[in-house]
Amino acid sequence: MSQNLRVAVLFGGTSSEHDISLRSATNVLSELSGLDYELELIGITREGTWLHYTGDVADVCEGDAWAAHDVVPVVVVPGEEGGLFRHESDGTLRRVAMDVALPVLHGQGGEDGITQALLESARVPYVGCGVLSSAVCMDKDASHRLASASGIRVPSCEVLYRGCSADDVSAAVEACGGYPVFVKPARGGSSYGVSKVSDSGEMGRALEIAFALDPKVSVEEAIVGTEVGCAIIGDASGELEMGVVDETVVTDGGFFHIHQDQTAGADASTMNSSLRCPAQISDEEMARVRETGFAVYRALYCSGFARVDLFVTPEGEVILNEVNTIPGLTRYSRFPEMMKAAGRDLAGVLDQLILAAVAGTDR
Repeated sequence: MSQNLRVAVLFGGTSSEHDISLRSATNVLSELSGLDYELELIGITREGTWLHYTGDVADVCEGDAWAAHDVVPVVVVPGEEGGLFRHESDGTLRRVAMDVALPVLHGQGGEDGITQALLESARVPYVGCGVLSSAVCMDKDASHRLASASGIRVPSCEVLYRGCSADDVSAAVEACGGYPVFVKPARGGSSYGVSKVSDSGEMGRALEIAFALDPKVSVEEAIVGTEVGCAIIGDASGELEMGVVDETVVTDGGFFHIHQDQTAGADASTMNSSLRCPAQISDEEMARVRETGFAVYRALYCSGFARVDLFVTPEGEVILNEVNTIPGLTRYSRFPEMMKAAGRDLAGVLDQLILAAVAGTDR
């Protein structure tokens, strides 16, 4: 069924996770090369320019080398006759032939509903969560509120905006049960800009870091417990599949703040975190984690695939941390590893997701 299907892989983007997207895309392209698809590459520069790339795939992983050759600007045209069009040197527009788009983008501008809305306006089917789910999951405040309304335990959370007063900060910390708290860009797609704050003396710097990335910042209760992840694929209104649940192990008393794919192959002494798959939790806790992971996926209207991150407290309570609607897809990333542990190779998962998107059964 996949024969001759034309898949446009979108990579890069304007967020701080641009380089991680390149690594994810490199691995995705390698996996797809063994399947019967015709591939089109759409790279997005750090400045937000969309480019149709026809050069060597190997250059995608080399910083931004790909953007310096074999590229033509791309525009998105909405409507029934819309799509993605190359802006040729003679001033004409030529359609980029595709049956489905596969966004391999992380963070703001790629994972938050903006790209998804552009693709929908151009009538281009795409893999992954829709506009609403992408936007909600990117916003930690919004996702926690919606999950809480569905009966899912979430950390206490207060929101601050640029220009907030010292009284606003004190009230937010108090509402979260006092120090320590986590300070996060509310709409960040990763651990960039996240700080664990132990006392008021550390708060100013933490806010400065977070506000540099987002005018809206979340102050969250610091949950004591084990962080676990659930790799989920499927349609929220239908049958869902979960990989083997993993666990992050932090060695320095801090938090999981380094992308596993960024540090693969690095000296272990430079890493504060490692992963265990499967997670070393009890059978009863595992059952609650799986139940909660599925519940979060459905409550936040996820589709296609996502990674749901949860905490398991010493008392066995399961609490939502966050949802990544386009999790890392490098060779070392958590989502592929969890699916692999369940007997699902990434090529097979991508094939399933692409065919579901083409059929319109993933959302």
